[in-house]
Amino acid sequence: MNSKSDIFLSVVIPSYNEATNFKSGCLNDILPYLEQQKYHYELIFSDDGSTDETISLLKSFISKNQPKLKYGTITLLANKHGGKTSAVKNGVKHAKGEWRLFTDFDQSTHIKEIEKLLPYTDKGYDIIFGSRKINPKTVEAKWYREFIGNTFNLIVRKITDLKIKDTQCGFKLFSKKGADLFDKLYVYDPKRVSETGAFTGAFDVELFVIAKVQNLKVKEVPIRWQHHDTNRVNIVKDSARMFSDVIKIRRAKRKDLYK
Repeated sequence: MNSKSDIFLSVVIPSYNEATNFKSGCLNDILPYLEQQKYHYELIFSDDGSTDETISLLKSFISKNQPKLKYGTITLLANKHGGKTSAVKNGVKHAKGEWRLFTDFDQSTHIKEIEKLLPYTDKGYDIIFGSRKINPKTVEAKWYREFIGNTFNLIVRKITDLKIKDTQCGFKLFSKKGADLFDKLYVYDPKRVSETGAFTGAFDVELFVIAKVQNLKVKEVPIRWQHHDTNRVNIVKDSARMFSDVIKIRRAKRKDLYK
């Protein structure tokens, strides 16, 4: 697919206090899968200032696995704590791949699902992303999370005029042009906003709004997804904040801040 000197796929995984997830073995399948592919890749861990064992565990992971790799390299970005948006942006912008996949640390979406996105990479799309709403039968989630997710997506569509069914799935593939959207963030611009804690936010919504203003092409693809329990998410508090941020995104659009 590419010459040996080129990186076709960059896999960016943000992390923040992920020691428990790491010890559960959530990363076990990533490298064996990528090493079986016909392209060169890089795996980038973009840490958001973790205060637990995450950094040391990732360093050990790299030391153990890098010498065995034939087609890939592993990088650890140890960022100051600034929120998930900052960690994802730093990873995506650091990446050198022709395509850059952002995927969650807990691997709720298995790395193999990339096979459902890659067929669209030669169709002129700038963002190709996984969706849990096109085929609900492939999604394992608790009813209340589905309810809140459906409600949020409905509100997003009403407020932003986006036609996307699922903006929040943590499995998105960006072209180099698509990756530049991170530089146009306003509501979630890491230079303006520095988050505390593990708040995820609605930066995905802002990216899609900017993409629409910039006339970039996006493709929503059904994927398999499995919920993993976490005690770091306050559903009520975080949802209220995200709804507020969506209003801010609409205001930014009306002020032509994305042109």
